[in-house]
Amino acid sequence: MIRCLSLLAAAAFATAVVAPVVGASADAPSPQARAAALPTLRLDGIGPLRLGMTSAAALRTGWLANRGRGCELAGDPLPFVFQFRGPRAPAGLVGIATFDGSTRKLTNISFRRGVRTATGVVAGQTTATGMVNRYKDAGFSARAQFFDTFAGTLVTVRRGGKRVVGGFANGRASARRPLATLAIPGVSICD
Repeated sequence: MIRCLSLLAAAAFATAVVAPVVGASADAPSPQARAAALPTLRLDGIGPLRLGMTSAAALRTGWLANRGRGCELAGDPLPFVFQFRGPRAPAGLVGIATFDGSTRKLTNISFRRGVRTATGVVAGQTTATGMVNRYKDAGFSARAQFFDTFAGTLVTVRRGGKRVVGGFANGRASARRPLATLAIPGVSICD
């Protein structure tokens, strides 16, 4: 009788606990599918936002909210930033849009999470070395350089000599840490 109860308990456990977990993992999207579903950070912008557009036009997209001050080292008038927390912004975006204090035009877009590039680089997942390799494979000029001052690796991607995409990973590229920041046209550092 003890054997029968333990077999029944095992069957009940398998039905109640193991089967749903196995079924859930089988139905869960792969990491590649999740990355493909993320918004694409293009060389000129993301979604309805484009580098060079005015802050008024950018706000009308509904993607931006929570205005803040930009880097104080940039001089007067200070740049200003908005977070990607507007009512129409895709869920999961963690980043800022930076606007020039004089022209009020969008000059930089950077993300910590929630985006990918057309080359498959994913903020918070791809390493600095992986980013360099993907962009080189796509025909861009790309390099990663460690900076002691920032204790991190800065990735610079160029096309036609012009900076178009940047990334930053904490530590050395050899540490294989994921990108902490992915930005267009490049990572802005204010320290």
